[in-house]
Amino acid sequence: MKLVELIKYLINPGQLDELFIHLGLNLEAEVYLIYLESRLNLESEVCIFPIEETDDDLIFEKDGKRYIQLFSIDHAVDLIEYDLDLNNKNYSDIEIARQLLDYRQKDA
Repeated sequence: MKLVELIKYLINPGQLDELFIHLGLNLEAEVYLIYLESRLNLESEVCIFPIEETDDDLIFEKDGKRYIQLFSIDHAVDLIEYDLDLNNKNYSDIEIARQLLDYRQKDA
């Protein structure tokens, strides 16, 4: 999954449990973190890990792959809804994804 595909869940947080079940994630995790494989880029694969697995490391390696943390799921939802005020503004998913990446690279 690419970041743009994750946006539909982030703007509709009620659907996140459905995504977690689809991905086979433990619904009891304290926090879920969004990581991008190899680099912070729209083309990078998104992986979601429970914080217990990554210890909240900004760079995490698993099975020989390097992942870079974007945000926690909760923080990404808050950014979209409040801080960046992107929800319900007729932005496309790709525009929201770009804004999240830009914020992470420049402001976070």
